[in-house]
Amino acid sequence: MKQKLLFLLLLVFSAAWSQNPKILKGKVIADTKDLGGITVGNLTTHKEVFTASDGQFSIYAKAGDTLLFTSVQLKTRKIVVEKEDFDYLPFPVRLELKVTEIKEVVVEKSNIDAVSLGIIPYKVKPFTPAERRYYTANTGSGLVSVDAIINTISGRNAMLKKEIAAERNKMIQERLGNMFDADYLMTEFKIPEDYIDGFVVFASENPKVAKAVKDKNKTLTTFLLGGLAETYNKMITDAK
Repeated sequence: MKQKLLFLLLLVFSAAWSQNPKILKGKVIADTKDLGGITVGNLTTHKEVFTASDGQFSIYAKAGDTLLFTSVQLKTRKIVVEKEDFDYLPFPVRLELKVTEIKEVVVEKSNIDAVSLGIIPYKVKPFTPAERRYYTANTGSGLVSVDAIINTISGRNAMLKKEIAAERNKMIQERLGNMFDADYLMTEFKIPEDYIDGFVVFASENPKVAKAVKDKNKTLTTFLLGGLAETYNKMITDAK
């Protein structure tokens, strides 16, 4: 009889203890580096907390409570807390990025441009700094100057041409970085993290990639990078 009474008391205390809120430590996981400020609300207790910059959070909850995760850039998600969730260190919560659909905008052909408005002269080519230096060293005055002849003989023109090529290559690298971030290159092309910068330089020196990037053809650029990634990864393996 005493054993049965003790067993019943343990059940009562266990049930009561399980209904008391405890700190649930979790971490939001999403395909973005900005994981701070995500709202984590307990719809049962009406309490809210915000995630830290790395996505971690702590909130009082118990089994059966419903947690609501909301953010500007992430899809809203509800999760019902289970007893086992307190065993994770931390409890992982996967959120998806919101996809914003842009309505189609039709731009009709117009003869109005910077030239017609008088902002820039007719058919003026925009030069980069290196191109301006080369232009000035050769035909800046509109005539073939003595400086141009001297520059050609001394080899300065060759140096300026190299500067132009390096400058254009740097622009391609920057555009590649804007098209594909490091996480994408590591996930899709299996490029090791320490070799990301080297791969971008390697890819930018490929004429076909440079043209595809210049044409803003992301589909073709992605296809070309796939082939270059295989070559680059093999070079890394062979070098080890």
